[in-house]
Amino acid sequence: MERLAELQGRIANLGELQDIMGAMRALAALRLQQAQTALPGIRRYTEVVDDGLVQAIGLLGAGGGGGGRGRGRPQADGPAAVIAFTSEHGFAGAYNEHVLDRVAPLLAGDGHQLLVVGSRGRLKADERSWKVSWWRPMATHLDGVIEVARRLAEQLYHVMAHSRLERVLLVHGRNTGGAGWKVGSETLLPFDSEGKRRRDMVAPLIQLDPADLFNKLVEEYVFTRLMHAAMESFASENGARLAAMEAAHDNIEIKLDALTLQARQQRQEEITTELLDVVTGAMAATE
Repeated sequence: MERLAELQGRIANLGELQDIMGAMRALAALRLQQAQTALPGIRRYTEVVDDGLVQAIGLLGAGGGGGGRGRGRPQADGPAAVIAFTSEHGFAGAYNEHVLDRVAPLLAGDGHQLLVVGSRGRLKADERSWKVSWWRPMATHLDGVIEVARRLAEQLYHVMAHSRLERVLLVHGRNTGGAGWKVGSETLLPFDSEGKRRRDMVAPLIQLDPADLFNKLVEEYVFTRLMHAAMESFASENGARLAAMEAAHDNIEIKLDALTLQARQQRQEEITTELLDVVTGAMAATE
């Protein structure tokens, strides 16, 4: 049985750890709330850009210009750039493992390139002996999400200019409300114009050359989709961390209660022993 001093030391250490977990839980909750506030506007803007790109493709006509980048239905096979959004820091449960599990079947075949956002994902990819073509840290605060999307877009254009890639795939967490999340994948390029066309669309009035308009909208489409994926990942990561910190906080509280009870029992036993010693000594003195 542990001595009372040892129990009190363990209780003090667990109390400090519980305070740390509480602070991390609060920070994760704050960042999750910030991301959830930003997501509706980002989602709406991506829809606007999608619609604009569909209309621009319609203006080009069947054989129009724009280099054809992003046009037509996504292809089922062919070399792909797979972009995995993971976390920068730990304490997010199995979040990164779930993301890479979703990536694994997408890398089957030859010619694929893996781009990783997030240091934790890079480490996990190395553990799986995957070749990572490029990686950069994930945003650790809301303002950093835009910079992540911008740097990733620059690298993606570089990769596409120097590699024969037919597809660009995104794998990231999706916030499902509250701290909930799930991992999903989507095709960034080629752009599925037929799948996004609405019946009520009408040709817009434009002041730009259709090919120039198309190219500018493709750039905006890529950036907004990458920003949306990064923000969804940011929300999901912090949702996973919030859940992990809540579970850890609760487990520490249960252990603290058990140790506190054990310390009280140990203290009571020590008091009882001391009283017996006093009584025994007093009785011996009166004999």
